[in-house]
Amino acid sequence: MKSNNHALIIGGTGMLAEVCLHLAREGYSVSVIGRTLSKFKRLQVESSPNSIFPLIADYNTDDVYDEIKKAILERGSFDLIISWTSNYSVLERICEMNPGDTPFSLFHVKGSRRYFEDEPIRIPSKCNYRRVYLGFVMEESGSRWLTHAEIANGVIKQIGADEEMGIIGQIHPYEARPK
Repeated sequence: MKSNNHALIIGGTGMLAEVCLHLAREGYSVSVIGRTLSKFKRLQVESSPNSIFPLIADYNTDDVYDEIKKAILERGSFDLIISWTSNYSVLERICEMNPGDTPFSLFHVKGSRRYFEDEPIRIPSKCNYRRVYLGFVMEESGSRWLTHAEIANGVIKQIGADEEMGIIGQIHPYEARPK
């Protein structure tokens, strides 16, 4: 990955925290949407200075759009967006806000149910849309959900592979998923 790129992570203070740190190590300026500043402390402590930038807003409110505008003004358009949100209309608007004609990639992280039943999403033509589905893990004693580390490592691999669709864990048989 080339340096001086700008990434936006939606859901980056939880299960995607390691993805934020990875991108920061790769030279990205990483803008992270979150509701509370305290959750950003770990990211900022574990990353190099001026690599992780908190955007304090609930992505379900209009405040997020003001934060997105500021991030773009300060660090430029997004080369990469990674999203863990089920709010497709917010994600569509954020993608539309990304200025210019330069292509960018969106890795849309989704739960396994979305693999079987999903709604359409409108993405600008300049966006390379990638879907990453989160499944589960089968073990001798039954099934379990993926850990944050497994999710983050899987998303990082999907970014490197740059394929249209990826699955972390397994989604078949769906009825074997944890209850």
